[in-house]
Amino acid sequence: MRGNWGRILRVDLSRRESSEEELPSEVIGGKDLASRFLLPLSPDLDPFSPENPFIIATGPFSGTGFPGSSRFGAFFKSPLTGIFGESYCGGFFAPELKKTGYDGIIITGKAKKPVYLWVHEGGVEIRDASHLWGMDAWETEDALKKELGKCEVLTIGIAGENLVRFANVAHRKGRQLGRTGAGAVMGSKNLKAIAVRGEKEIEIADEERLERLKEEVVERSKEVHRAMSEFGTPNILAVSHNAGALPTNYWKDGALENLEALSAETLKKKYFKRRTTCYACPTACGKYSVIDSGRFAGTEVEGPEYETLYALGSLCGVEDAEAVIKGNELCDRFGIDTMTAGNTIAMVMYLMERGVLKEDDVGFRVTFGDSEGMLRLIEMISKREGFGDILAEGSYRASIKLGEDARRAVIHVKGLEPAAYDPRALKGMALAYAVSSRGACHLRHMVYRPNLTGKHPFDPQKSVDRLSYDQAEIVKELEDFYALTSSLLMCNFWCLPTVGPVLWNELKEAYESITGIEIDMAGFKELGARINDRVREFNVKCGVSRESDTLPERFFREPLGRGASSGEIVEREKFEKMLSEYYSLRGWDEKGIPKR
Repeated sequence: MRGNWGRILRVDLSRRESSEEELPSEVIGGKDLASRFLLPLSPDLDPFSPENPFIIATGPFSGTGFPGSSRFGAFFKSPLTGIFGESYCGGFFAPELKKTGYDGIIITGKAKKPVYLWVHEGGVEIRDASHLWGMDAWETEDALKKELGKCEVLTIGIAGENLVRFANVAHRKGRQLGRTGAGAVMGSKNLKAIAVRGEKEIEIADEERLERLKEEVVERSKEVHRAMSEFGTPNILAVSHNAGALPTNYWKDGALENLEALSAETLKKKYFKRRTTCYACPTACGKYSVIDSGRFAGTEVEGPEYETLYALGSLCGVEDAEAVIKGNELCDRFGIDTMTAGNTIAMVMYLMERGVLKEDDVGFRVTFGDSEGMLRLIEMISKREGFGDILAEGSYRASIKLGEDARRAVIHVKGLEPAAYDPRALKGMALAYAVSSRGACHLRHMVYRPNLTGKHPFDPQKSVDRLSYDQAEIVKELEDFYALTSSLLMCNFWCLPTVGPVLWNELKEAYESITGIEIDMAGFKELGARINDRVREFNVKCGVSRESDTLPERFFREPLGRGASSGEIVEREKFEKMLSEYYSLRGWDEKGIPKR
């Protein structure tokens, strides 16, 4: 398959050995590649075991210059959820890794002392990282670039070293492998960083055809990405707020009291200083924020993204953009996922408000709107200090330790906290959260977009009612589409439901142009379905069942508060019917087990 080198690098940290392995020609890359290597794992494998592979994978689009092809994935058994762990990152690491002549790296074992990997065209060096251990993620990247010169780097912060179960992996200080604990897996292996540099150019089957497609896609993106280019993902905040779908005060409400406090317009006017971008992307949706004065003067960070505005903002009742920006910086430096961090901290606020937690339990009182308490808990979690040691397990595991009232209150699916879309207001998200391969995820399907826009993801002439339970087919097709984009490796924002500019037809044409493999549309879509079947098979081995494909009880029983969707719940009978229809469309049995 052109677009790929057809080989990966294997590294055993315990033995300090490396080798190259040829890939079968049918392996696409990314999620497809990882699912094949993870499936044989024992279901009893501890995610912190040296045998848990940490897989970095590119795809055939990586390094081709096709717009949106900046991304790569990390795959492993998740220490947060105990099931399929996956996280994706943009920036410049993927094309640089591809230039080394490898499609990916599979890392097993555990080093006796801190190390980093130095990957180049000649292979890999396992180097001492004792001098880097204890540094935050940004300091580590600076130190390695000073040491190695021109290169691209992945690093963990102190949270990864401390095995915080939702520790992330940082790249270029503003891009992260954010969710499901990639940083904790690296930390468990005493692996502080991975640095890469290469010069090789990948072969493309039909460069002229690809170039024509690139020009068409980029031209269409100018309109599709207009708001994204100007405001970045914070532009979504007002849309969710207006639909009553913005999780607020730990899932009690669906709208802010003061939208302007966290709005994209406020951020742009007061804090955005420049745009940032990824490889092969003219959109530049990243926004670099600087606080010039006040209590957080001097704070600089790339962001906040919409999901951080929700997690550290609305969910914690913090209507203070500067506190969110500061929290964003702390999370990025320490190396933790802002989404799980915000959910876990908001749960503490919720439990303290109800008297389940006392001041003595936490060490201080923290309630909704308390930005200082939020920032203090971010540091305690990252360092596993005091009560932060419990919260470093993630909200679900923490709730088990905190008792029955906490278990009834916690919001998660399969151990992963949801994104910034309340499923009581967007019924497609109810099913999508329940069945997503890594837990309550929004990116494995992007169902929130057709729900918020009211348009079918692949046929804009068809309408979608966000409160309808007739969305199983939409969820299934979107999952298959994004299983492919996560294997070819494309940015979701270049593959937006309803508007693209890359949807099924463009994705297939790019695949054919790059790989030289001609395929009909039915066969192309089947590739995505097969990937999802394989991941489901892995999760079933890990204990996932129909009973796992559900939502927190609060969504079924507790009406949504303030906002345009006030009073909405997820009706259990209609939800179960939608779930059964989804299983049928997938060819799974009534228990959610693949038949093929």
